Amino acid sequence: MGLNGAWLILFIPVLSFVVNILFQIIWCRFKAGGGLLKSEYLGCLWGLITLILMHIYPYENQKSSSMDILFITTNFLIYLALSYCYFHFINLCLTARRIRLVRDLFASGNGLTLNEIQKNYNASEMLKKRTRRLLNSGQILEINGRYFIGKPMMLFAAWSLVRLKFIFLGKGSEYD
Repeated sequence: MGLNGAWLILFIPVLSFVVNILFQIIWCRFKAGGGLLKSEYLGCLWGLITLILMHIYPYENQKSSSMDILFITTNFLIYLALSYCYFHFINLCLTARRIRLVRDLFASGNGLTLNEIQKNYNASEMLKKRTRRLLNSGQILEINGRYFIGKPMMLFAAWSLVRLKFIFLGKGSEYD
C-alpha cells in the first residue's frame, strides 16, 4: 500500500479497539459467569485478531515494503496502548477504594459516619473477598490451608508491571 492510502491504515487500531470493547460488552451481557477479567482478555485477543486480519487482507498477493512494516508495528503498538488504558480504566472504576467510597457516600443520601465507612472498608473483609475472587477464578489454589499460584497468567502480568515500573520509574521494588 502506498502513502496515498496510508492515512486509512491509522483507523485500523481504532477499529480493532472497538471490536475489543464490543466483544467484552457482549461477553459480559450474554455469557453469565464468564468473568470480567476473562472478558477483557478475550476482547483484547479478538481486537488483536481483527488488527492482524485487517493488515493481512490487503497484502495477500503483494509484497510488503518497509513502510508497510512500520505501519503494522505502529498500529500494533497503538492498539496495545489503547487496550492497556481501557483495561485499567475498567479496573479502576470497579476496584479503586476512593471511587467506591465516593459512590457509597453518594448512594447513602444522609452521608456515612466514620464507623460505617470503616465497617465497609475493613481490611480483613477486603482480603477475604479478594482471596475468594482469586480462588473462584483459579488464579490461586488452597491446598491444606496454604495458598499457591494457580493460573500463572496473573503472576506474569504482575511480574511484567513490576519490571515496567522499574524501567520507567526507577523503582527497585513493587512496594516502592
